[in-house]
Amino acid sequence: MTSSYPEMTDPIIELEEPHLKNIVAFLAEHSGCNPYCSEGHFEDFVLAASALLPLLPPPVIRELVRFRLHSSREGVLLIRGLPINDCRIGPTPLHWSLDAQTKTTFETELYLLGCLVLLGEVFSFNTQHRGNVIQNVVPVKDDAYEQVGTGSRVFLDWHIEDAFSDYRADLIGLLCLRANPEAATTFASIRRMPIPEHHKRCLFEKRFLVDIDGAHQRPDGFTERQIAILFGNYDDPFLRLDPLFMRAQANDPEATAALDYLVKLIPEVARQLVLKQGDLLVMDNHRVVHGRTAYSPRFDGTDRWLQRVSLTTDVRKSSEFRRRQFRVIENA
Repeated sequence: MTSSYPEMTDPIIELEEPHLKNIVAFLAEHSGCNPYCSEGHFEDFVLAASALLPLLPPPVIRELVRFRLHSSREGVLLIRGLPINDCRIGPTPLHWSLDAQTKTTFETELYLLGCLVLLGEVFSFNTQHRGNVIQNVVPVKDDAYEQVGTGSRVFLDWHIEDAFSDYRADLIGLLCLRANPEAATTFASIRRMPIPEHHKRCLFEKRFLVDIDGAHQRPDGFTERQIAILFGNYDDPFLRLDPLFMRAQANDPEATAALDYLVKLIPEVARQLVLKQGDLLVMDNHRVVHGRTAYSPRFDGTDRWLQRVSLTTDVRKSSEFRRRQFRVIENA
């Protein structure tokens, strides 16, 4: 693979013995429950996964807590070293909707939720992946050239997850079940972006419109929403950016120029990481735009396979929009 961006500089946390042995034994013992069956099964699964926490190495726990509170310069955290057995996880599904049908053990889901319990509560939107809280991200033939996670043959453009929503994730967790060396996860942190003062002031104002992105089914009556791209602490701002589905308001050349400047700045500060099997990557969805390089899937059961979750540090703020299921936000 030809590198497009420098490698990430934040430290990588390695799982090591004796903790690793205990983690693997725990996952094998408690992974029989299918979290995809029903809401009740999923809540039981979350409780079971939380028992993994005491088995994690103290450095992992410290870095997870630190990341939730302070993020990092790059806006990402990588935990490496979980052994994954290709035979036990089965072939990579040909479509994300086949997740529960192809798996007979749910060790990876258990590990994913168990590691992230310190960061918040997992949730989803009913307009994406049928509301699945754990989403299996695999290449799909019909999506090959689409700007969605299941695409493959084009660069997945820069974005934060679900920029259209005020209830979007605070953090994103990605666990690599099966790797592809061509596919690099790319990311760029707002903390690395030198933005001129006149553009920065503009980006802090609600002079931009954002639409729902292509990974979601569009709800009836959904309209563009007026937002600011930067928010929070002026000297250490948060970011809300999805250029493909975002524009400045009409007849506002200053806002157009500020948005164009920010988008052009991203490749200059971007980093990349080729996820290995067993890697768990956490991204700060308020500080980092991310993407993915193009790659060529084979559709033979050995393709790249990630499991993705969205996390909120305050699940109560979206309670008005979670009417039917505790963890699923209804877009309207």
